Amino acid sequence: MTETTARWEETYDRVRNLMQRHEDWRARCLNLCAAENAMSPAVRAMLNSDLAGRYGDYTGRDLRARRYFGTREVVEIEETVASLAREVFRARYVELRPISGHVAGNAAIMGLCEPGDLALEIGRYSGGHRLATKAANSRLISLRVGFLPFDATTFNVDVARTLQMVRDQRPRLIILGASNFLFPSPVRELAEGLREFPDTILTYDASHVLGLIAGGRFQDPLAEGAQMVFGGTQKSFPGPQGGVIYSNDEALMEAMGTTVHPALVSNHHLNRLPSLGLALTEMMAWGAAYADQVIRNAKALGAALVQQGVPVVAADRGCTESHTVLVATSTLGTAAQLGRSLEEADIIVTAIRLPEELGGEGLRLGTAEITRRGATEPMMTDIADVIADVLLARQSVEHAQPRVHAIAEELRGYRFALDTAAEDVA
Repeated sequence: MTETTARWEETYDRVRNLMQRHEDWRARCLNLCAAENAMSPAVRAMLNSDLAGRYGDYTGRDLRARRYFGTREVVEIEETVASLAREVFRARYVELRPISGHVAGNAAIMGLCEPGDLALEIGRYSGGHRLATKAANSRLISLRVGFLPFDATTFNVDVARTLQMVRDQRPRLIILGASNFLFPSPVRELAEGLREFPDTILTYDASHVLGLIAGGRFQDPLAEGAQMVFGGTQKSFPGPQGGVIYSNDEALMEAMGTTVHPALVSNHHLNRLPSLGLALTEMMAWGAAYADQVIRNAKALGAALVQQGVPVVAADRGCTESHTVLVATSTLGTAAQLGRSLEEADIIVTAIRLPEELGGEGLRLGTAEITRRGATEPMMTDIADVIADVLLARQSVEHAQPRVHAIAEELRGYRFALDTAAEDVA
C-alpha cells in the first residue's frame, strides 16, 4: 500500500465515521431548529445525480440561452420545475437560480436599488434577517439602511409608524419578513398605504414561512400586495437548500434575471432542481394538510410550555400563527447556556435576540421537521414537559435524555411525503 493510498483510506474512514456518528446522533435528537426541515427520502435521493458536477448557466431569464452545450435535458428539467413553482406560489414569474435565501435577498437588493438608496427592514432585536444591513457592510455597496418600527407587544411591524417613516424618508425598498416569524406581516395594510409612494417597492422575505405559504396558509404576500417575494427552500418548505424569487411584475423580474446571473451566481447547482421539483410536487399534494399540522403543533407546543411555567413570547395572543415558538429567557439564564443545556439533552433549538421589552434574548423553537416526521398535538405536551424540566432545572440533562430518545424514536418515518404519505392523500 502506498502512502497516498493509506492517506486516502484513512481520510475516507474518518469522514465516513464522523458522518455516521452525526446521523446516528441526530436520529436520537428532537430537532426543533426552525431553520431546518427533513427532506423525504425521494427528494433527498434526487440530489445525488450526475447534475452535481455539471454547468447549465444561462443569460437573463431565457432558460434556453445556455452558455454550455450538453444541457438538453437540463433545460426541460428547469422548465418543469419553474412551472411547478409558479403554480405552488401562485405567481406569474419565478427565479430559481439563487443557491440560498440569502442570495435571493441580495439579488432583490442589488437589482432594485441604486447607490445611495434607502432600504427599510426589520432589525436584529425584532428578529430580522438584516439582509440590507449585511449588504451595506460591504465596502463596494453604497446603501442606506433603516429599521422598521416594531411593536414588541404585538410582535409585528407597526404600520402607522412605518408609513410615517416612508413619508419622511422615501425609501426605495421595504423588506418584510423575519427569522423570528410568529404572525403574518401587515402586507395588505402597508401596500394600501404605499399607493401614494409608487417609487417604494414592497418585498417580503418568506424564508421561514415559505412552506406555510406553499400550503396556502399563514398569508399570501403577492395577493396581499407585496411586489416581490424571496426566500430559502429548506426551512418550513421541505426542500433542498436553495433560494427562490417570485413576482407578478415582469419588469422587476427582468431586473432579477440580470442581477442573479452573472453578478451573484454562475453555476446554480443543477442537482438541487430535480429535488426541488419533487418537493414542490409534495406541497401540491399535501401542502395544506402539512401547513395546518405544523401550525397546530406550534400552537400546542406554545400552550403546553406556558402551562409548564415557561415564559413564551405572545402567550396572550396564542403564542404563534406559524411554525415558530419563542421563549423569553432573561429570567431563566442566558440563551446560549440554556440552548447548550437542551443540546446536551439532545434537543436542538436556536438562541436568538428579542426586543429589550422582552428581555433582549431568547430561544427559538420550530415544529416543521418534527411534523414531517409524524408529530401531532398530543406529543407536544410530552415535548414541552421535557423542555421545561431542562429550562427550569427541574431535572438533570442525564435524566431528560432517555425521555427525548423515546419521543424521537416515534418520529422515524415521514408524513406529507411522496415515499410514505399514502395516509395523507385524503
